Amino acid sequence: MERSLRLLQPILLKTPPDNSTGAARIFWWGVFAIFLQFLITENLLHTAGIVVSLKTHPSTVIVLVCVIYLLLWGKIPLYRRFRTAPGLMLYLFGIPLLGIYSIMWNGYSGSAVYIESFWSAGLLAVVLEPGTAEQKRLLAKILITLCVFNALVGIYESLTHTNWFPFVIDPDKLDMTEKLAHADVDFRANAFYSHPLGASAVTAMAILLLYRMQIRFIFAAPIFIILLVGLLAFGGRAALGVTVVMSVLAALYMLLIGIVKRRLELDFVLAILAAVTVIPLLVAFIVTQTAIADRIIDNLYYDDSAAVRNIQWRVLEHLSLRNWLFGISLTDLENLKYQIGLGGKDTDIENFWLLIFLNSGGIGFIVFVGLLGGFLFYLSRKTKNMFGWLLMLSALAIDSSSNSLGVKSNDLFIETGFLVSMVGYEGFVARRHTRRFNRTQAIRRTHSGIESAPVSLACHKLETSLKLSREVD
Repeated sequence: MERSLRLLQPILLKTPPDNSTGAARIFWWGVFAIFLQFLITENLLHTAGIVVSLKTHPSTVIVLVCVIYLLLWGKIPLYRRFRTAPGLMLYLFGIPLLGIYSIMWNGYSGSAVYIESFWSAGLLAVVLEPGTAEQKRLLAKILITLCVFNALVGIYESLTHTNWFPFVIDPDKLDMTEKLAHADVDFRANAFYSHPLGASAVTAMAILLLYRMQIRFIFAAPIFIILLVGLLAFGGRAALGVTVVMSVLAALYMLLIGIVKRRLELDFVLAILAAVTVIPLLVAFIVTQTAIADRIIDNLYYDDSAAVRNIQWRVLEHLSLRNWLFGISLTDLENLKYQIGLGGKDTDIENFWLLIFLNSGGIGFIVFVGLLGGFLFYLSRKTKNMFGWLLMLSALAIDSSSNSLGVKSNDLFIETGFLVSMVGYEGFVARRHTRRFNRTQAIRRTHSGIESAPVSLACHKLETSLKLSREVD
């Protein structure tokens, strides 16, 4: 009687805080902010006739408003966020303080990089975190689509030697931009990005995301080829080299694991065979028969950009003790650049670690490295997959070869979107690996009469119960 009454007791349903309607809407606002990062650039605005310098990108404003809404909504208390994600929360509170620290010692010039390049990425992580696994997998497909389209535009630009959106050095000095566009220099495709190196970095990240997505080989192969040719078109040597090295290491690791555990899939074997045979022939054809990879081939060993990366470290020889501890102002840095031979608007220090050190000094730089390391560690660990760590390390290596993160850029913003989208594939198995296998096994068992141990045991129990019932009757 007591057991029967328990069945009538109402069941209290727990509403998951992360899958509610409000959180889902916030997630799509984060996706919209990523979409704007591709579309709203100074190059595109200048081509459209809108001459403006983006002091604050609209995406930064969107994610900031969304985070304020999440805090006021109060579904996840602040103390719980600190307990579950200390690296993320320390990053969110520490980066603005580091920006204020830089302003106190060296003025406002250059301090916007902390908000635009770094803090906005942390805000985006908070906005995208409540999304469901299905939403994050859809975000991965959106990112791949955007990167493929961006690569196709870059390939077209390389073949025709025409930029859809010409590179703008400085919106306040458009005459210099026009001179550079008509000068006799190596052509560089940039597609929707403000700089070819940024386009190379996002394309390299897209290739590593493609490895994580469980796409059939017949669809993954053409996507990979487009992204690879796009890398050649954008001319980023660091992005191309890092992508090749990471791809080879990942393939060797997966091949050894598959051999040891006897889990080699057909799509993976086909991908390895294609990488060994087709890709070298494709690259050889592109290099010898097209103009897509001209800049990489012509400047493979040493060029003006490589010379700048060698000269830039001489700036450390002219720093005072105060500069080593607390940084240097932008005006004094410009004077030092002229002293070491890096004067002019088209040359700059091309290492973001060095730029951050010069802006914040040794004390602030140590804090910055700790905050950024904790943030990237948190994002990579959430993916729970090898490719998440490889993507993080690849992006860090590529950005270390340029000044992208030392000035306002969306590299870390887009990287956050890539890493969060990988979280959606945790425990996910594509349907082709389950349904088709079960159907074929069922057909084989039906026609051959071969039964597995659990099925035969169930049949034996059923026969025993029938015999007992007959005896009782």
